[in-house]
Amino acid sequence: MKNVLCNPEKFVRPEVRKLIPYEAKYMPECIKLDANENPFPWPKGMREELFSEKLMFNRYPDGMAQDLKRAIAMYTKIPVEGILTGNGSDELIQLILLTFGGLGKAVIIHPPTFGMYQISAHLTNTTVVAVPLVNGLNLNTEQMLKAALSPEAHVVIICNPNNPTGTLFPRAEILQLVRESGKIVVVDEAYAEFAEETLMPEIKNYPNLVILRTFSKSFGMAGLRLGYLLGQPETIALIDRVRPPYNVNVFSQQAGILALGYLSEYQVQIQCLKAETQKLYEGLTQIPDVVVYPTQTNFILFKPGDPDGWTAELLKRGFLVRNMGVLPILGKCLRVSAGLPEENNRFLQAVREIGTGVTRI
Repeated sequence: MKNVLCNPEKFVRPEVRKLIPYEAKYMPECIKLDANENPFPWPKGMREELFSEKLMFNRYPDGMAQDLKRAIAMYTKIPVEGILTGNGSDELIQLILLTFGGLGKAVIIHPPTFGMYQISAHLTNTTVVAVPLVNGLNLNTEQMLKAALSPEAHVVIICNPNNPTGTLFPRAEILQLVRESGKIVVVDEAYAEFAEETLMPEIKNYPNLVILRTFSKSFGMAGLRLGYLLGQPETIALIDRVRPPYNVNVFSQQAGILALGYLSEYQVQIQCLKAETQKLYEGLTQIPDVVVYPTQTNFILFKPGDPDGWTAELLKRGFLVRNMGVLPILGKCLRVSAGLPEENNRFLQAVREIGTGVTRI
């Protein structure tokens, strides 16, 4: 029988051909200040409690994550029926666009913002309509409403506070989009615990409002990939139709339940990270020729004179920060997230050296 060799690339969907894989640098030898993570260890006793649980890894998890949903319901004051859990926010973003997007549909985003919105749109054949932030920082509510008039526009995604700028958008402007757009409005509140601002109480008023939350940031569970959606039960039920079975593993489910039992301990960490972020902000503003943008998160966007040079110099000193490349309006910027207090002190010493022209070989 004749062997027929072929090139697999010719079978790839056109949308996938255009994608550039999302790359997250893994450099464990560096001090990681690039991913907006909570650098503190889990609260004392939580790890031991988790490993003492008799988890059955040879069995499928609860596909409905019922115990986890009940814990989230107590935390958010949203009914269990209005909660959907996912394998990190990335999966949930894709589920939203699988439900409401697709060929001939469009999603409205506000660059600069979280890159996975655009990637998930491409994967689901959803057209991206970009309405850039005014001055790179503020919502252009009027233009977003105009874009929403298009019959193709089905979804609006607002990242609040916004990644990578750290901006907290006015509540009134977001609610105006929810009321007047006539479309599904997704508010990504990944950093809400730091901003201490949420639209969760508004869910009961708007069937088109969906809120995206995560355990990755303030709860220090980025390595376990656990997120959840909040909305009215009928809206969540629609998205649940495209959810893969058993999408959240048994270990992550139990970790999420336990984390919500340590809220007071996590609140101490959150307040410490807010103070450390403020320390970084004040330190960076003292460096000549560096533009620093205000933040309501655990990270800071800043623009030195030579962002690429700064990235390289920081790496030589053992610090990994996020080079954001060229952002709309703002230009080339770097993003740094708050680490442990001693790490932040060392980082500030490093940027003072770089800012005064001291280089490392």
